Amino acid sequence: MKQVIAFGVGVLLATAVALGLGGAVSLPLLATIAIAVVVLAWLVVVVVLPWNLHFAARHLLDEMATSKTRGVEVRVAAEDKAKATASLMVRVSVGLHVASAVVLAIGARLAEQPLGYAFAALFLLSTLFRPAVEYYRYVRRQLGTALVEVRYPRDDVMKLVSDVEALLRTQGEHGDQLLRAQQEHARLQVEVHHRSDEAKRKLDAVARRFEETIDRLTDNQEIISGIKAFLRLVQQPGPLPPGT
Repeated sequence: MKQVIAFGVGVLLATAVALGLGGAVSLPLLATIAIAVVVLAWLVVVVVLPWNLHFAARHLLDEMATSKTRGVEVRVAAEDKAKATASLMVRVSVGLHVASAVVLAIGARLAEQPLGYAFAALFLLSTLFRPAVEYYRYVRRQLGTALVEVRYPRDDVMKLVSDVEALLRTQGEHGDQLLRAQQEHARLQVEVHHRSDEAKRKLDAVARRFEETIDRLTDNQEIISGIKAFLRLVQQPGPLPPGT
């Protein structure tokens, strides 16, 4: 569309120049220039507009095919519409080129203007302009896509390797921390067991000293036996006798 607008501006400028030179240019030559400008404008329309729709539909079909290969669902109706548009637009484009060439050839023969044959040949030759340009763009786009697919998976693999190495380092650090925690737990268990044994020994020593003190304080064997039984009960608690 930008090309059409630019060419339209050029046509207006050429027309203005031709009108400005109207006094110095003969009427047949001015008419020939005007016809040539109109023909060229029509050529731009034929080359740009229908071919744009055709190649847009082809690009859409390529994207749909890529989506299918990656497991993305594509609506059948949209794919059929794209195929129909691409097929219709290529027929319309080629038909416009051929029809314009035929009309120009007939007009050149009737008006006996050899320039018309040149324009007719240009319309026929221009049928190959857009396909050639779009094929170049297509190949360039495919190469760019291939470059991206080669580069970014390689970068992804390198990042994945870096992440795995970081995870392995973190796992090693966690393993060292776990080993230290297990060693500290074992040390605390030994310390608790040692303190428990020490407390038991101290309690036994206190009990023995208490028994010795009781033996020195009284000769009543029944009281001594009861106190000793109480001490043994404190040292080794067991189930209470029934009835208590």
